[in-house]
Amino acid sequence: MATTHQSLRERQIRSIEKILNLNHAQDPANTHADQNASSHEITSTSVPILDEDGNPIWKILVFDDLGRDIISSVLRVSDLRTWGVTMHMHIASARNPIPDVPVLYLVEPSSANLKAITTDLTRGLYSPAYINFLSSIPRPLLEDFASQTAEAGTSENIAQVFDQYLNFIVSEPDLFSLGMRKDHTYWALNSAKTTDQQLENIIERIVSGLFSVVVTMGVIPIIRCPKGAAAEMISAKLDRKLRDHILNSKDNLFSSSGNRPSTSTSTTSSRPVLLILDRNVDLIPMLSHSWTYQSLVHDVLNMKLNRITVESPIDEENPAKGTTKRSYDLTANDFFWTKNAGLPFPQVAEDIDAELMRYKDDAAEITKKTGASSLEDLQNDTSASAQHLKAAITLLPELREQPAAGQLLPARGDDHEDVQGADAGAAE
Repeated sequence: MATTHQSLRERQIRSIEKILNLNHAQDPANTHADQNASSHEITSTSVPILDEDGNPIWKILVFDDLGRDIISSVLRVSDLRTWGVTMHMHIASARNPIPDVPVLYLVEPSSANLKAITTDLTRGLYSPAYINFLSSIPRPLLEDFASQTAEAGTSENIAQVFDQYLNFIVSEPDLFSLGMRKDHTYWALNSAKTTDQQLENIIERIVSGLFSVVVTMGVIPIIRCPKGAAAEMISAKLDRKLRDHILNSKDNLFSSSGNRPSTSTSTTSSRPVLLILDRNVDLIPMLSHSWTYQSLVHDVLNMKLNRITVESPIDEENPAKGTTKRSYDLTANDFFWTKNAGLPFPQVAEDIDAELMRYKDDAAEITKKTGASSLEDLQNDTSASAQHLKAAITLLPELREQPAAGQLLPARGDDHEDVQGADAGAAE
């Protein structure tokens, strides 16, 4: 039976949703179906778990910098609400007690984070605590955390402790980064001033991130790399880490009995190839970007974690009134971005005109059938026929997204024209 390929982003979203669902076990009713599923498929609980009274379990989400970046790249606040998260806060921020409310920690396994968690539980901010580490916690840190918990007497407030293997940021369906910009990785790997300990720490973090990606994909790749330099060091460490895990771990993350999809039946021909290359192989893409919609948006606008912030004047005729900021999320459901991201910019301008025309035609047809003067009036219109009203409500989400795309493109185009003008002036 043919299977549908699931992207890395979809797999990471499923893993995060499981965390938000308190790592709830899969519905037994689906167990038989899952056993017949492909090793490349991931099943997840489709709805949030409920308490004994049938109500959603509301919870608090606490994250560090990397946890925040990981979640905000693939989920929005409305998605968190769907899974019962009423508040989300940074672990370093000042937080008030919310007793008898479960808390989800999604943090890196560091001494500072462990100390902050122990302090929270000692103060009784939340209870119980579901602790999720973004990568595998080293044994010395785990023992130190156990000692802190025993001394503080907070063990009864801890419900779960999990290694989640999610310490990577997914910006596109099959494109990820390790969130190491602050570490100046390229400079550190190529500088003679980097100490052996610094180099070891950076390579260890890269290997940890790649291991998490492999675990999330659920299949062990064939690793290839050029000889010499950092690529070979990273490949050797990753290969050793994978072998040690398979041979020595009681709960194999790649077996059918583990938490991840099984790859026990995978053959060599079905395994992907992981190429690890040094950045020095091709430096041009870092300096020269193509004339595509995606490249221009990334270079010209303030784009971070799949969110674009555009500044526009409040009054174009009176600039003294200042500017206003509008933010746009590039989600997996953004049909216009998905369709046009890789296209040349002039073609995108033509597509936006076509989309706006289609939007106006669809909106006019719906309002004509329902008798409403605009889409905004449909919600309060009780005179329209049930059939037409149902069709209108079905199309409303898509129709509302189209004018947003139309508003965003002119702003992007204006900014790009400014950049072109600046480049021309510099050339003169």
